[in-house]
Amino acid sequence: MRLMNKTAVFIVFSVLAALGIVGMVALLMWRPDATATFTAFIVQILGIAVVAAGTFYGFGKTNEKLEAVERQTNGNLSRRDAEIARLTAENIELAKQVPPTDSVPTYDPEHGR
Repeated sequence: MRLMNKTAVFIVFSVLAALGIVGMVALLMWRPDATATFTAFIVQILGIAVVAAGTFYGFGKTNEKLEAVERQTNGNLSRRDAEIARLTAENIELAKQVPPTDSVPTYDPEHGR
């Protein structure tokens, strides 16, 4: 599922930019002293729109990758985890059958080592 259409994002961004330009022209005609503030505001709005579009695009890509992983594993991970648990239990049982050796140094409380 595509979460974001590139054409729709371009249209929305273009509309925001066009409204900003129209507002700028209107402001230049009636209140030229407020043009700098309005310009900064429009730049901020367009910047926020770009960041939001990038974020939504990233979320969509992440969601696509997660869906692909879910389709590819198809329950195999639970079988793999069960096999690992079975082999671990088998190794524990085999380790209990092996007699301990003295080759591993142990703690000696009398000598502090």
